[in-house]
Amino acid sequence: MKKLMLSIFAVSMSLSLFAGDFTAAPTEGYRGFAGMNIFSGISSHPYDRFAITTVHGIQSNNLYLGMGASMQFVTNNDDFYYNTYDDNSNTYECYSNDDFDFAMPFFFNARYEMPMGKYAPFADLKLGYAVGDVNGLYALPAVGIRLAHFNMWCGYNLLQDKRVHNRETEITNYQSIAFGVSIDWGGRKD
Repeated sequence: MKKLMLSIFAVSMSLSLFAGDFTAAPTEGYRGFAGMNIFSGISSHPYDRFAITTVHGIQSNNLYLGMGASMQFVTNNDDFYYNTYDDNSNTYECYSNDDFDFAMPFFFNARYEMPMGKYAPFADLKLGYAVGDVNGLYALPAVGIRLAHFNMWCGYNLLQDKRVHNRETEITNYQSIAFGVSIDWGGRKD
């Protein structure tokens, strides 16, 4: 499965390289991103994931606004435990990561770049809703740097899962540190 995902990523990156205009002329308009992310869990609920992400939108001066989607896959199969104790059976309630193999967030993306020629530090925010094995809020604020058409970033990821259990809504927060790389094409200020 990992080989298939890496192959799909490699093909999409190759197509991205040929689709873009690599001149340094100041341009604005459509801009797209294709990339991959790695999430490393930092909470009591592990959220170690590998993701393939694409975003498409409009660049205007230093501001980018777009919409995107991410396909996220599990990278660990460890069991984890909620911090709740069942008095009747004297056990902790156990959930397996096997129940959370796939999530697909759809999000709005806002990004501000401080251009310095081919190099540009940036601040980025992805905010939306995830569907799949979890359903809930998706947020990913990040900072990074763009080197020509190659982007590297790190940030904090929050994915909430809302479930109704015994007529009560339970919200589980999956938190992680996120690292990513992407290639962009299309209009932007250089």
